[in-house]
Amino acid sequence: MKTIEEINIRNRRIILRAGFNVPLDETGNILDDTRLRAGAETIDFIMKKKPKMLLVVSHLGRPGGKIVPRLSLRILVPKLEDILQRRVVLVEKLERLRAIRQAGVYDSEAIYLLENIRFWPAEKENDEVFAEDLAQGFGVYVNDAFSVAHREHASVVALPKFTKDKVAGLLFFKEYENLSKVKDRPKKPAVAIIGGAKIATKLPVVSYLAKKYSRVLVGGKVANEALDEKLSLPENVFLPVDFSPAEEAEKRLDIGPLTVDVFRREIEKARTIVWNGPLGKFEEEKASNGTKNIIRFIEENEKAFSLIGGGETLEAVKMFGHPENYSYISQAGGAMLEFLAGKKLPGIEALG
Repeated sequence: MKTIEEINIRNRRIILRAGFNVPLDETGNILDDTRLRAGAETIDFIMKKKPKMLLVVSHLGRPGGKIVPRLSLRILVPKLEDILQRRVVLVEKLERLRAIRQAGVYDSEAIYLLENIRFWPAEKENDEVFAEDLAQGFGVYVNDAFSVAHREHASVVALPKFTKDKVAGLLFFKEYENLSKVKDRPKKPAVAIIGGAKIATKLPVVSYLAKKYSRVLVGGKVANEALDEKLSLPENVFLPVDFSPAEEAEKRLDIGPLTVDVFRREIEKARTIVWNGPLGKFEEEKASNGTKNIIRFIEENEKAFSLIGGGETLEAVKMFGHPENYSYISQAGGAMLEFLAGKKLPGIEALG
């Protein structure tokens, strides 16, 4: 896999797949601009190399192939201009993009931002005709959105087929390097902590990491479903032995004190720690102790390489801990889980 640092991009037209799917409130305000700031590093790198034109492609939310005004990337423009300290030009239609290319006149100091790529149904359909049209005139494809690397979408898989060079952006490669480190080369003892919901997406991660890790500690709804379904799991996968609060133990809202103590002993010994998903309904004070304690144990283990990921996990760390105390915070979401489950990701394969 080549990176943007390995090729010449001066005076070339570049198309960049970014991961700007930021959370919004009900009125359309950006709740957290972390993904915009994380993606700014690659954009800054490109612009300093003086390209002829940079077109950024991203999605926002799930518009389902339709134009949904509240999911327009127009909402990102002021924040991006503030972060990048450059003019951002929104390109709302492919017709306008074609006109810009045909005229051959670009503001090389500006960043062109294509409207929400998921407004076009051809994106989800991985339509190669759509991708080829979009790629016309561009010589370099850069994927900086590891968060969509598990999607067989046009901007991820088809688009790179129609440019001379296809490379990973700085953020994409950071994700790949750090996730590969904990998946393939973890320092032992290695401990994975898997919580949250969606057993269908979490169970493959538990099964894969159990083969390589000393312990896999499971909590949250994932553990509850595993207990309900009486799943047969490897011996080094630990499920909760009690629940909190004690007076509502049957609801399994949080891991209990005995489980917290078992998990503590494993985390204290670890030299690699991967965590995805809270251990209980941490939004409620009475069900937050498990997650609070796990955060404290990880942060106190200064010898371990600690990698965390998932929106709720980061939310909990911001509430109860210190994000700067972790070795790496992944922005990859579902792609992180699929990668850690040992699956091949289309977005990685597409970069060769």
